[in-house]
Amino acid sequence: MRRIIWCLAAVIITTLAFGSIYVTLQQIGRQSANMAPAAAAAARLQQAGSDPMTGPRLELTHDSGVFLIVYGDGNSPLSSTVTLHGTIPVVPAGVLNAARASGSDTVTWQPDPGLRMAIVAKQAAGKVVVAGQSLAPFEEIDRRTLMFLAAGWLGSMLVLAAAYSAATLMRRGTPPPAR
Repeated sequence: MRRIIWCLAAVIITTLAFGSIYVTLQQIGRQSANMAPAAAAAARLQQAGSDPMTGPRLELTHDSGVFLIVYGDGNSPLSSTVTLHGTIPVVPAGVLNAARASGSDTVTWQPDPGLRMAIVAKQAAGKVVVAGQSLAPFEEIDRRTLMFLAAGWLGSMLVLAAAYSAATLMRRGTPPPAR
């Protein structure tokens, strides 16, 4: 009975350790997805008095890179470096309102099914600058991390099962102590 309790404790501790490592790495990866958009938004805010963004607009995709959208007082887009189906995408009004109320907002935005973006919204002078980038590369890293950790966890479970089996077989082969 003691052996079962110790093995069960080892399984639980190992599972918690691998789970904690995964959650930590996943959160670090997700937070790092905000770094480039935050830098782009800050740079755009420093140019607040300059001309609106000009040049060709890219279609918002899994690999379109960092993008910027500037919204005016009425939450209508003023300028953008991207389009979605040919028009400037509009983030939810709650994101823009939260940025106006607190100075900034950071969220995951899904403008289209299967298209997830890390966005940072910052307000200045009545406008809100939204910068973002696709989460696809970060989610791919997350999937690989999960696979490696799952393989490590499975290997650990196999070692624990083998140790339990070996201990059980050794116990059966050992005569009981004399009394």
